[in-house]
Amino acid sequence: MRRRLGAGIGTTAIGAVVLFAIIGHATTIGTASTTVGAGRAGVARCDTDGITVTQVLTGSNVTVVAVAGIASACGTGSLSATVNNGTTSSTGVATVPAGGGSMTVTLASAVLVKDSDEIDVAITGP
Repeated sequence: MRRRLGAGIGTTAIGAVVLFAIIGHATTIGTASTTVGAGRAGVARCDTDGITVTQVLTGSNVTVVAVAGIASACGTGSLSATVNNGTTSSTGVATVPAGGGSMTVTLASAVLVKDSDEIDVAITGP
């Protein structure tokens, strides 16, 4: 019995030494800079009055995101839509029609509809 207890204590001691060595190693990482930077910059908007976003379902899954009310100034830009239900997320990307208006974005994979989900839409360009 004593022999097993001694082996257990030895193993625990070795584990503690390894853990402290890893933690000690992580604390030796140097930092060359002593400041953290953040900045502000104005971002031009191609659509100032907003858009309408609708989930398109296939069964109980969101497969497509429909976007309407896109200003013509956004034409030929890239629109990405991401749906996240807290467990699964998927993104789709499509080119905005030259005159703006309405369009659909097909997601890479279907996302199950839940009580709550998040849809993020961004237009980049033109």
